[in-house]
Amino acid sequence: MTTAAVPGEISASAPVPAPARPVTVARLDAIDWLRGLAVVLMIQTHLYDAWVTDAVKQSSEWYARTRFWGGVPARLFLLLVGVSMAIRFEAQIAKKVDRATMVRGAIRRGFEIFLLAYLFRLQEFTLSAFGGDWMNLFRIDILNCIGASMMAIAFIVAPSNGRPQYAGALVAAAAFIALGPIIGPAHFPDFIPRPISSYFGGERPMAWFPLFPWAAWPAVGVVIGHLWVRQARRGKRREALVFIATGIAGFAIIYAVNFVRSLNPYIIHYPSYMVQQMGPGAFFYRLGMMGPLATLAFVMTWIVGKRFSVMRQLGRTSLLVYWIHVDLCYGMVSSRLHGRLGMGWATVGLVSMTALMLAISIFKTRYFEAWRRRPAAVAASGA
Repeated sequence: MTTAAVPGEISASAPVPAPARPVTVARLDAIDWLRGLAVVLMIQTHLYDAWVTDAVKQSSEWYARTRFWGGVPARLFLLLVGVSMAIRFEAQIAKKVDRATMVRGAIRRGFEIFLLAYLFRLQEFTLSAFGGDWMNLFRIDILNCIGASMMAIAFIVAPSNGRPQYAGALVAAAAFIALGPIIGPAHFPDFIPRPISSYFGGERPMAWFPLFPWAAWPAVGVVIGHLWVRQARRGKRREALVFIATGIAGFAIIYAVNFVRSLNPYIIHYPSYMVQQMGPGAFFYRLGMMGPLATLAFVMTWIVGKRFSVMRQLGRTSLLVYWIHVDLCYGMVSSRLHGRLGMGWATVGLVSMTALMLAISIFKTRYFEAWRRRPAAVAASGA
């Protein structure tokens, strides 16, 4: 005699299927550390630029070194935007999310940052008591570039049938790099409004971070992100190997760029230093720098483990720190310090500013976010 199985129960004679093992995407603490490094370098770049005297800027080798490292934060932020996109894509692949949904999600997030960029510019204009140039409201700064880049590359780099689009991302990056020195500094017809044309190219002070060539960074970041996540998912040993390989590849790229420059320092003739910084040589040299920094980030997070890390903490609140520190460096609050300090006192200011940003970051993650989560936790407990 057969017995009907009760809905929701499993017959004793029926084989019990093993529960499916969830596919997880490894959290890469090194990314938060790298983002924190970008934050610290960003603060030093802006603070020294705003507070150091013109005489020191022209004569100090120390200041010149800060300018060299000042070229890292924007590139690193944009690269990590692509890495973060890849991490999200990998999580969606694991959940079998369709490609159209992935693209819409990336575009939506990019549009949110795009709107935040204009909100930030409006805040800057308001805090200046409406005394600045109103065209600064439409200046293409790093947040504008991040948002626009995410929207521009989303369809190209989103995985197809569960497979990363390595080739598409690299081809897109190559196009942005190749056309960077051409479109980046180009003069566009007057009938195209500058707030629009500056997203593609143009001259400062409107076009600080046009898509050509800056969108190449998140496109490359997507490729790197997929590689990091897929290796980290296979265990700590593979994660360590991929970050070590990233550092080695970075040194190799730097060596290759320097070798080519030693053969012919003017292999590509640029009309100005600004245009040169939009060219492939500058891109690959800076990309090479990111490799050893990524290895350093992995080593530092491995040493620290789950203990508190200043870099990791700042990296988790990078947008908030960006939002606040710009006004503190350039705004009315510090107006008496603008262009009046030597490198020594400016460094004291840098340490103080970094400590303040760290305190604000800790408050946000430990107290403000915990306070926001409390009503949901109480409702879930039924209290």
